[in-house]
Amino acid sequence: MGVSFTEPLWWLALPVILAAAWYLRLPWLQMARLAGRGSWRREISRVTFRFTILILLVTVLAGPHLVMPVQRQAVVLALDASASVGPARNQGEQWIREALKAKPAAALAGVVAFGQRAVVEEPPGLRPVFHQLGTDPGMAGSRVGEALRLAGALFPEDARRRVVLLSDGRDTGGDAVAAARQLRDEGVRVDVVPLGGPAGPDVRVEALKVPPLARVGERSALEVVVTAARDTRATLYIDRDGMVVVSREVQLRAGENRISISVDAGSAGLHSYQARLVAADPARDVFTANNRAGGVQRVSGPPHVLVVSSDIREAVPLVRSLRSAGKVEVTVVTPESVPRGLAAWAHYQAVFLVNVPAFSLGEKTMQEIETYVRDGGGGLVMVGGPDSYGPGGYAGTPVERALPVEMRISGRGEMPSLGLMLVIDKSGSMSGEAGGADKMSLAKEAAARSISILTKKDRVGVIAFDSQPWLVVPLTPVDDSERLRQEIGSIYASGGTEIFPALASAYEILKDAPTQLKHIILLTDGISASGGSYQELARAMREKGITLTCVAVGPGADAGMLKALAELGRGRFYATADAGTIPAIFTKETVMATRSFAVNERFFPRAAATSPLLQGLEKVPALEGYITVTAKDRAETVLVSHRGDPVLVSWQYGLGRAVAWTPDIAGRWSAAWAESQVFPRLWGNVLSWILPAVDTSPVQVQAEVVGGAEAAGGAGAPPEGYAVVRITVDDPGHWQKVRRFTALLTGPEGENRTLDLHPAGPGRYTGQTTVAGPGAYLVSITAANGGSPALVAQTGLVVSYPAEYRETGVDLGRLEEIARAGGGRVLASPVEAFAPNLPPVRAGRDLSSPLLALAAVLWLLDVAGRRLVIGAEEWAALRRAWSTAWQRLTRRGGDAAEPAPAWTGRTLATIEKLGFRAGRRGRTSTGSQTDGEEKAGSEAAVRQPVAGSSGGGKQAGSLQERGGGSLAGATRGAGPVQPDSPQDTAARLLAAKRRRKS
Repeated sequence: MGVSFTEPLWWLALPVILAAAWYLRLPWLQMARLAGRGSWRREISRVTFRFTILILLVTVLAGPHLVMPVQRQAVVLALDASASVGPARNQGEQWIREALKAKPAAALAGVVAFGQRAVVEEPPGLRPVFHQLGTDPGMAGSRVGEALRLAGALFPEDARRRVVLLSDGRDTGGDAVAAARQLRDEGVRVDVVPLGGPAGPDVRVEALKVPPLARVGERSALEVVVTAARDTRATLYIDRDGMVVVSREVQLRAGENRISISVDAGSAGLHSYQARLVAADPARDVFTANNRAGGVQRVSGPPHVLVVSSDIREAVPLVRSLRSAGKVEVTVVTPESVPRGLAAWAHYQAVFLVNVPAFSLGEKTMQEIETYVRDGGGGLVMVGGPDSYGPGGYAGTPVERALPVEMRISGRGEMPSLGLMLVIDKSGSMSGEAGGADKMSLAKEAAARSISILTKKDRVGVIAFDSQPWLVVPLTPVDDSERLRQEIGSIYASGGTEIFPALASAYEILKDAPTQLKHIILLTDGISASGGSYQELARAMREKGITLTCVAVGPGADAGMLKALAELGRGRFYATADAGTIPAIFTKETVMATRSFAVNERFFPRAAATSPLLQGLEKVPALEGYITVTAKDRAETVLVSHRGDPVLVSWQYGLGRAVAWTPDIAGRWSAAWAESQVFPRLWGNVLSWILPAVDTSPVQVQAEVVGGAEAAGGAGAPPEGYAVVRITVDDPGHWQKVRRFTALLTGPEGENRTLDLHPAGPGRYTGQTTVAGPGAYLVSITAANGGSPALVAQTGLVVSYPAEYRETGVDLGRLEEIARAGGGRVLASPVEAFAPNLPPVRAGRDLSSPLLALAAVLWLLDVAGRRLVIGAEEWAALRRAWSTAWQRLTRRGGDAAEPAPAWTGRTLATIEKLGFRAGRRGRTSTGSQTDGEEKAGSEAAVRQPVAGSSGGGKQAGSLQERGGGSLAGATRGAGPVQPDSPQDTAARLLAAKRRRKS
């Protein structure tokens, strides 16, 4: 036991503080010495009192702690919840429950769960509550070192500390031993518990090696690396862009196997490959999550262009013009057959959307298109038509963000006002999904998007219905879109489905609305429980000029009734199985209800700017019409109509480029163009301009998945992720200087991460990051050339499974190594988690609070001593009061006779003196006794002996005899003696205080 100080330097200031206090008090000491000995003593005592207070305050500032050994334990149990543990996780939870039952009452216990990351399941406490893991640390990794460090940070200082690691020892972080050694240095013991069983038979695809570059017409040699625990037969599949290109039976030997396969390189573009292995005997492959691996290959050749059109025949003039413009490979698909995933879009250098409505693509596909242009450097062209731009429902969509035009109409004079009622089904079935998308969430987003494209003179209302209609937003002007969005967000799914009351309510609200146009959009995914007079309601709507559009979501909707309602309401009917199309449908209906975007007038377009898109064009035929749009501020308007509206607009969007052509491609608007030589020249120029402008310098890029200690040692690696990716760029053409390269990694869900690459040698740059999940990733390398970043190289990366899946079973050797580094051992039973074998710990208890309280008490006493002056008589009165109070507290029994006070010595003399004075005053006033008689009586009373000193009653009698003469005389002469009044007592105390001061 001892005392320590956290701020000992304050002791150096103590002599200075005491010297200053003595110097300031010295004049008072000198005055007290001259005043007399009593004053000098009092002043010295005050100085001593105050010096004591100062010493206590300095001690508090120095941070005193009473250091003493502690006996209580604090144990944190770290449970591995990664995928390699598998069902053994339940065993770990049971082990923790049994250990907590054996916990001593004074011990602290906590629980940490770890996988991809470490999280606190239960903080250390006296009564931890744990049954099973309630957190999700991610199963795609085992960061043992991070879990040990987190557990070590949870311990209190005043306890003996232990970490119990329950794991299979498969560490994907690579720093578990170092973390355990660090904890041991900090006085924390690390014990381990093996979790799981021995590794079973497994077949694992280690890697798929694909040549990074190939040419069209070549054959590529692929190599598949497979590790098998036993000899077995299996079937190997090779997929390219999701299609099987090779299927082969293989015989695997125990150990490593290398299988070479030759495949045709395919068309130009970026291709993703995946190798899949299926064992013939499932008993020889107990863990199938590691049976696949992937790779990416770029094939050089003629550009590959994708044309998307709802009607393939409508795209024939464009396809003919593109092919006649040069060597280009063109693929035509419908909206239902568009690529899925960014890597699939990267297979094409440009995408043409020919009169395609937004709802036929879906929200997810439009997000992929935007990412493909912005981050992948692809080209995008939209061709006009009745189902494109605004009429196609592209307002507010990701595609509109990528295009150089907006869907709104500007400079068109007075537009008719619109009264719009949105009738949205909120029944319980709307809480589900359709096509992988949440129906209720997308319905609310659709309503909010419709409101965002309305003007302030328009009015909007929202009715949500289940078994009855609920007015969410009354018909109100669109003046506060944010407030309306918040009110729409309050809708939640519950209840049944009753359509007719909701439609009738919308009609009653809208029929007298002060707007020129009135429209209702009905959305439902079910069948109304009861019927209604729909025909009469539709007739009333027609009389009031109200139109009705119906949207059926999912297979459970009553499509037949909704289609009939839309026909009766002179609107449109939409049936979709994908909830992701709901926002686009609502947007299309909103803009179609209030505006006419088509301009059907003959005109000759005129050039508005000098552009490569017009190269070789001098005389052009007339156009018969177009779709009205508005060019964005940073876009370049190349051709305009006779009204000044954009006809051909272009711009740069991120790493890619986009072009908007507002007339159609094969309809009556551009029939003359399609029959002339202008079309091939125009679309050849457009294709040349939008194709990715990749730098011609010999820049090579490689992306690979790394793991374990190799990943942990990477500089700048984020602390958590699905897999660690290393990107390397070789720039042999500029090895003499340092360039600034940036890697943009875009995932399968459109998520992206930017990574700055650092020099790793002459002409070599590298960087490391993590990815969030499995799938194909697009890696775009840009270089800063004074202005905006330029795309210099592109590659891909396929993440099949994390390093967590590479090894299974308990690695007992690794666990024992962690235990040795942490000063612990392998535990055999849960009781050992709280064994008394922890290193001693000495903890300090803070003494600042009691010392500060003592200084406060001394300061109050010092103030009281200076403010209150108590003389001898006052002290005597206080002693008498204390004595009386003590006698009352110690009095026993209620029936015993009260003992007479023990009058002795000076007390008796004082009483006699008071009696003598009282008797004298009585005689003086009555004249019945002389001074001589008074003196004689007093002396006789004093000389009378005390008799019967033993016994209570006798003692009382002798007291009466002794005082009888004087007291009786006083009584006879002046009556009974009255006690002093409070005023007399205060007067005496004041007089005594004045005498002391004098």
